[in-house]
Amino acid sequence: MSDALVAEVQSYLDGLGSFAGTGGLVVESVAPHDVRVRWAYDETALRPGGIISGPTLFTIADLCGWVLVFATEGVTPMAVTWDLHITFLRAAMGGDVIATARQLKRGRKLIYGDVVMAMADDPDLPIAHATVTYALPHAATSGPG
Repeated sequence: MSDALVAEVQSYLDGLGSFAGTGGLVVESVAPHDVRVRWAYDETALRPGGIISGPTLFTIADLCGWVLVFATEGVTPMAVTWDLHITFLRAAMGGDVIATARQLKRGRKLIYGDVVMAMADDPDLPIAHATVTYALPHAATSGPG
């Protein structure tokens, strides 16, 4: 893991302000093909009953996947979400969310990965799983692959 890359990615995200909820995201590690981020608990992102909302978890998955692109491509602002599927596995309640992403394949135009999210106080019990695909900037307007 490169502490310099973690700092660079965090600085970039912090500079975006409130864009796409990046303000609550802390980059914990960035390594080739593997990243970990933490979303800080925020009561404004809760559904009734104190459950962290689905759109919040979707955003965490998307941002974690975007950081995954940065792990191999460097900070690449124009990498765009091509596809994202999420499965909610159990209610997310009461604390920070840890998201880990790993790259499954890098094609010529796309990067494929998955993101597993868990509560920080129980990191071995997933609350959601997402598969993510990002188009690289030079390929954002062309076909898949």
